[in-house]
Amino acid sequence: MKFLSRIKKLFIAAAVALIVAFSFIAIPVFANDGISKEVKQYKYEECDIFYSDAYFAHKSTEYDPHLATLSMLMTKFSMNPGGPKNLSDMDWFKNQSNRVKGFMEKIGFDSFEANDDYKSRTGFNTIGVAAAKRQVGDSTVIALMIRSGGYFLEWANNVYLGDGKKSDYMHEGWYNAALKATSFFSSYLKQYEIKGKVKLWMAGYSRGGAVTNLTIGLLDNHLNDLNNYLVYDGITLKHEDIYCYTFEAPQGANINSKTVKEAKDPIYNNIWNIVNPNDLVTKVAMSGYGFTRFGQDKFISTKFYNTSENRDTYKKINSLTYNNFNKYKADNLVMRGVTGDKIAGIVAAGIATGPVGAGLTGYIISKTAGLTSEDKTKANYDSNILSSIVLTELCTRMGSRDDYVRKYQDLTKDIMLSIMTEDNKEDKSNRIKGLILSLIIQSMAHSVGIKDKSIMKRLLPDYSNSDLGNVAALAGLFVSLYINRPNEIITLMMNMDEIFENHDTNVSLIHVEAQDDYYIKLYNDKHDDKAVLCPLLENAAIVHIAFYGYNDVQVYDENNKEVVNMDGKLLGKSKVKKCDPGFAVGYYSFITEEIMELYLPVNRTFKVKFKDYSKKLYHKVAYQTFCQYISASSKNQKLPGGEEKVWFNSDRKEITINVKP
Repeated sequence: MKFLSRIKKLFIAAAVALIVAFSFIAIPVFANDGISKEVKQYKYEECDIFYSDAYFAHKSTEYDPHLATLSMLMTKFSMNPGGPKNLSDMDWFKNQSNRVKGFMEKIGFDSFEANDDYKSRTGFNTIGVAAAKRQVGDSTVIALMIRSGGYFLEWANNVYLGDGKKSDYMHEGWYNAALKATSFFSSYLKQYEIKGKVKLWMAGYSRGGAVTNLTIGLLDNHLNDLNNYLVYDGITLKHEDIYCYTFEAPQGANINSKTVKEAKDPIYNNIWNIVNPNDLVTKVAMSGYGFTRFGQDKFISTKFYNTSENRDTYKKINSLTYNNFNKYKADNLVMRGVTGDKIAGIVAAGIATGPVGAGLTGYIISKTAGLTSEDKTKANYDSNILSSIVLTELCTRMGSRDDYVRKYQDLTKDIMLSIMTEDNKEDKSNRIKGLILSLIIQSMAHSVGIKDKSIMKRLLPDYSNSDLGNVAALAGLFVSLYINRPNEIITLMMNMDEIFENHDTNVSLIHVEAQDDYYIKLYNDKHDDKAVLCPLLENAAIVHIAFYGYNDVQVYDENNKEVVNMDGKLLGKSKVKKCDPGFAVGYYSFITEEIMELYLPVNRTFKVKFKDYSKKLYHKVAYQTFCQYISASSKNQKLPGGEEKVWFNSDRKEITINVKP
């Protein structure tokens, strides 16, 4: 009997192993009785697609990596590659939704409809919305998609925060777009006379992701107020049946909103936001103005957070379709700067050249590139840290949200409309670079005593002299930014293409495929060098600690291992002797002040030793434990220990920091 019992156990174990081994083809993790468990594989354009009705058999509050990938594909195909010959090419806009229509039909959804905005030239207030449906068990699954590219003039809407009075403090542009999406959903239900149990599947990327996030956030609030009952006449739509995935979504919700629950309340636990920490776009509108996202964030891994194993998987999955990994330079950001004696040369080059465009841009970039050098006083800074520094400084310099609306919003909107009216894509890029470069030149000019208003006139030649006051205010903002963070602004400019490469649909798609075992198996079936599944991160916070007046610091981990060593000097700049992966350190030297910055991973305890070697007079010597958490949705928190200020005391200090998010 014992022998038979062992045989029975071995048989069961073998059966379970076989089921697990073939589950990617036959039985998804979330399969319920009454719904087809079959996983079908398709090819659409260059992409492999896996679909199963079982994606909608589990509660939407359970993250599904397979549905996440399918959602990312839906957003990818919601936009046409390239662009129209010109903005009067109405046929291009009219046919823009055909690509996603083909995708939905490929996976078995029918009754596709797109709103008028999807089929016409974009404008400041337009938003493309489309829908399709499929019967799954006893439910009608409705896919609702936001056009996530081809924005053109919609770009100007992205910078339209509003003062919040008409949008319950949420981003006014995206809030209005979300109301349009909700209205389209309602009209679709009526058009097809849909009744009974409904499941809603919604996804969006970038601007489309921000609108998606607000649309479902507002719907979740409505359901909560109704105690999860009937939303529309004859329709049953439950919280657990709303599946929402956003990708690289900017922040449109706001902590100051009054008519909705707090953005991280459990009523939004059906919203999943996939975020690349290195993507600057995910950090706007800025947390400093109270902006955030509804729902739960999951983070794409980066070199800062993960080992090379993850980057290796990204490279392998990338080769399945795109094979352009070497073009992806997000991991290679190097901090750069320009010394004061070289600033005048850059300013002179900028003043001497003509109107903003390819000539000015290329000339200044080539000049600037030759005059900059690596900033060796900073180690392991990445796009995440750089973007967070610049945006935090930007908020500080602009003032309040009301200040932004009053001083900068209309001008910024007009600049975006002017740039996006250009038909040539390359010229758009040059004009954006030209805008930033011209403002940097004005900043540099100001720093060496040159005040040349003609620079701003070249920036916006169509503006009247009366409008130049607003332009001067924007230039003044960059003056302030540059004076306070010169190397960060220079680095942002010199690495603009690489930084914005983080905001690319293919980059996001490859990362979600790398956490989806269907695609891991697809690769491993064809290759001997096996790829390893890389799940998304649950947290991507880094704590930022500032030391004022100190120029020497060492950090030790829980095992008393030194992980950071910035070697201070009596004279001259401090030098980085050691900085392990997953940590960053920076040194700043001003006329009367020195600052050390540390960036440490959360949920760990560190011992920090620091000392003041400086001989500068009248500078503040203090360490600050009021810390900013650097992530896509950063927050501030005062760490235990408070703030200590020490004047003219160079004794070595030692503190223990327990970093908690």
